[in-house]
Amino acid sequence: MRRALLLVLMILSVAASARAQVAFDRRRDQAVGVTLGLASGSGISYTEILPSAFGYRGALALWKHGDYSFLDVGLSGLRVLSDDGWRRVYLVGSVSYWRRADRVERDVFDDEGNVIQTRVVDDVDDSAGLGLGVGIELPYGERAAVALEGVFTYWANSGDLLPLPQVSLHYHF
Repeated sequence: MRRALLLVLMILSVAASARAQVAFDRRRDQAVGVTLGLASGSGISYTEILPSAFGYRGALALWKHGDYSFLDVGLSGLRVLSDDGWRRVYLVGSVSYWRRADRVERDVFDDEGNVIQTRVVDDVDDSAGLGLGVGIELPYGERAAVALEGVFTYWANSGDLLPLPQVSLHYHF
């Protein structure tokens, strides 16, 4: 909990030292990359910042291998607080859903403990996350950037409110 609070305070201090909002920058308004986070979803992502200083990010991870499948989808709303042309500080609100499914064999026992049948069943686990926090995007080369976010995440599977970091690495085009 202390680490998450420290991360949020660090991001807010960087935001306070950032210069005023620059004019809308067409070179930094769209990006593709990868996002890793419980509230925002994890996977391939697309981000767009609109001239109104609002933006959005979508993330998707999907794979299937044999009887095992996994889906993770997330959507984030962004509100830019400060953008000095080098760093961007923003508020983030996110929602995500993930689902894991696998076909497994389960034994059925009689009263004496003997296996009388083996059934193939679907083992499914899913949950959703909802988060709110603050983030900072910093350049990582000429067109690449890394975004770090401190997000308080409500995880529906456990009912916990978790202070968690999120990270994105993306390429502006």
